[in-house]
Amino acid sequence: MPERICRWGVTLGAVFFSLLMVVPVSAALPVEGAAATADYWLRPDGDAPLLRSAEAEAYAHRSTVKGLVRDLVSTHERRSARGLRAQIHAAAQGLDRALPELYAGEQLLREEQWQAVCRNCSVDTIGTQVTARPAVAVRRADVRLLPTEEGWYEAPDDVRYDALQGTVLDPGEAVLLLHHSTDGLFAFIETRDYRGWVDARAIAHADAQTWRTFAAPEAFFTVTAAQLTLGEEGLCYQLGAKIPGTRAEDGTLRLLLPVRNAGGRLAVQEVHMPDDGRLHAGRLPLTRNNLVRLAFVPLHTEYGWGGANNGMDCSSYVQNIYRAMGVELPRDADMQERACSLLPLAGLSAAERCALLAEVPPGALLFRPGHVMLYLGQDMGGTPLVIHDISSYYEDGEKKYIRQVVVSTLEFQNERGTAAIDTLTAIGLIAPAP
Repeated sequence: MPERICRWGVTLGAVFFSLLMVVPVSAALPVEGAAATADYWLRPDGDAPLLRSAEAEAYAHRSTVKGLVRDLVSTHERRSARGLRAQIHAAAQGLDRALPELYAGEQLLREEQWQAVCRNCSVDTIGTQVTARPAVAVRRADVRLLPTEEGWYEAPDDVRYDALQGTVLDPGEAVLLLHHSTDGLFAFIETRDYRGWVDARAIAHADAQTWRTFAAPEAFFTVTAAQLTLGEEGLCYQLGAKIPGTRAEDGTLRLLLPVRNAGGRLAVQEVHMPDDGRLHAGRLPLTRNNLVRLAFVPLHTEYGWGGANNGMDCSSYVQNIYRAMGVELPRDADMQERACSLLPLAGLSAAERCALLAEVPPGALLFRPGHVMLYLGQDMGGTPLVIHDISSYYEDGEKKYIRQVVVSTLEFQNERGTAAIDTLTAIGLIAPAP
């Protein structure tokens, strides 16, 4: 597994924006003061759209063609057994190939434990053809690499970086159900950006019409708060989540929430809430100022590996910001790289990096091994600053955990004592540079 600074992989995904310069500053995190506020980075000309509608559609089409994200509504319902087995193995990310050196609690994972979980995938029971069935998440739910709730960790005292944690589903997220585990407790699902195992009680089967209400709603609201809790069940939605609904005549918001009935079928609960500014009708326009505002919404919220503990990691943080503006980035950072136009930095000297980055408009994504960051620009003193969801960094050879969304310089170090600016691998762009 990679260095636990963020989510596996990394590379890029993004819109346009400017980048950095080497500054001899200590690695103190986080930056505080005016530069750690959204207002500092807003610009009078920052509300102009960064993508025309045709450009946005072309970007979405390219990502779908490349297989980086999926259009579930247009996905064929029939799957081959061979293809599904391959997808289940791919979802395990190698953890089903050989007994991994991981800990279950304070003890090393035993062969029999590992074998039992692998058998629970039930790949030998897959028929000749599989029908993908529509379903909807009825609560926030973990998507796992293998069908077990047990956490597997790299150290006996680790409780935060579960190697089996893939991502999470928002309530109301449309999925396709492909398979069940041997014990029936887990469902193997496909989402717009992931495949993996979810608690079977966290999803509800749906007829095609009701499913489309959540998969492709004609009218919906976007969550613009770091988190939003709704309904009798206390459904937890994250920044950028989509909630079907309309505005009622009295000005309140009429929202459609998912409910699982006693038979495991999807029911729809209608709730009304006042318009308190935490929901936006449709997606927000993709502008520099909106990107900045959204990036600062989760400032100081707790880091969550793979979305654990109602949190975000570095790549889901970036993904949530962009999906709120209608740009669907892939979930993992290595896939985000493939979804972007890239400006590679490998082999460049510090001076060459500075020269290149000076030409990039503010807002690009910066990638280094194990981490992705959103560039804000240079502060009044000429120091380049980024905002990112970071787990840890090194200072004078000592690992320091910070585990939150922060504004920082690019001088925080890796294990070898190299500053982040010198470890950047590429810049990722979504919108074309002017």
